[in-house]
Amino acid sequence: MKVKRAISVMVLFLVSVLSQACSHAPEGRTVEFVYLALGASDVIGVGATPLTEGYVYLINQDLQQRILGTFLVTLGLPDARIDVLNEQARLAKHFHGEANIATVWVGVNDLVHGDDPSRFQSDLRQLLRTIQGSVSTVVVIANLPDLTQLADFRAAPNPAVTLARVQAYNRAIEVEAPYVNASIVNIFGESSPDDFAFDENGFHPTKTGHRRIANVFRKVMLERLGFR
Repeated sequence: MKVKRAISVMVLFLVSVLSQACSHAPEGRTVEFVYLALGASDVIGVGATPLTEGYVYLINQDLQQRILGTFLVTLGLPDARIDVLNEQARLAKHFHGEANIATVWVGVNDLVHGDDPSRFQSDLRQLLRTIQGSVSTVVVIANLPDLTQLADFRAAPNPAVTLARVQAYNRAIEVEAPYVNASIVNIFGESSPDDFAFDENGFHPTKTGHRRIANVFRKVMLERLGFR
């Protein structure tokens, strides 16, 4: 309940900010393009120093250079699992489909906690359809890297973190994404865990890692938005 209340307060605040920004943006500019990012700690830049060097902020900087009036809304909570993201998406309906693009990266915390892939897929179906139906018609979702290769799990193996389970989660993403015409960022296939330069806890990407993630996301996002 505390988590849901925290999300509610955060989203309502952001909705208020967005509403005001649309009519009274800084420097007299109106909001022309809304980028909404949903996820866990990575979305808010954990691992990067400063946090504003996180992959979402880097993507936003690029969008701002390409699209005048770009406005970023981040809905990320540390340790968030897909049930929390579904709550984020439900509350984000306040945007009434006004987000021009929404990115989603979810599944790592669910997998590490041992959640069943079939349950994850069911919840993912609900999440993506809520986003596509009420938040943004343009959705980009990333799959999971090979978590078994992260330093954290090489040093202390977790029975819930296996290659077979990572692949099962990624299959769930591959199956559900087309139903809402979501583009997939192939984190698993396009890079190795070493590319993400994970920090001292062996789990979160460093500043260098966030740059790499931003590049992989950006490529798919720009193609989806029609940029060459």
